[in-house]
Amino acid sequence: MADRKRYRFKDNLWGIWGWYGNLKFNLERYLYLIHRLTGVGLVLFLLLHIIVTSSRMYGEAAWIETESIIQNPLYDLGMLLVIGALIFHGLNGIRLILLEYGLLIGKPTQPIYPYKPTLKRRTPRLLIILMMLIGTVFFLIALYEFLLVWGVLS
Repeated sequence: MADRKRYRFKDNLWGIWGWYGNLKFNLERYLYLIHRLTGVGLVLFLLLHIIVTSSRMYGEAAWIETESIIQNPLYDLGMLLVIGALIFHGLNGIRLILLEYGLLIGKPTQPIYPYKPTLKRRTPRLLIILMMLIGTVFFLIALYEFLLVWGVLS
């Protein structure tokens, strides 16, 4: 109890809403939030994918019926969103790994208040821009492939 008074602890009253509720963050926090959301979305997609492909074990008729349900443009649009989430999640994960191991951010400084955010430095900002450019290129390639499948580009 003495530590609580000495260090002025603040209870975490936000709970899981703390992920989303306080959006007065810098760009790095927004990327972290989107990283979490895409991670949850990819896990949900993986579960849905397992359910859909497991319909094959109930016979060819069940498989054909399942395929007829998911063969529509809305499903293809959803797949394009999943590909975009996968690209973002993967590239942002690589960026976070590089930053976690201290690559490309320079020597650490002593944590003296007020703290200087690492995003203000040049290298992490360039890493975010590079991640966005590579992700845009990958997404445009995926979009081109989907437009070919949809028959828009002949």
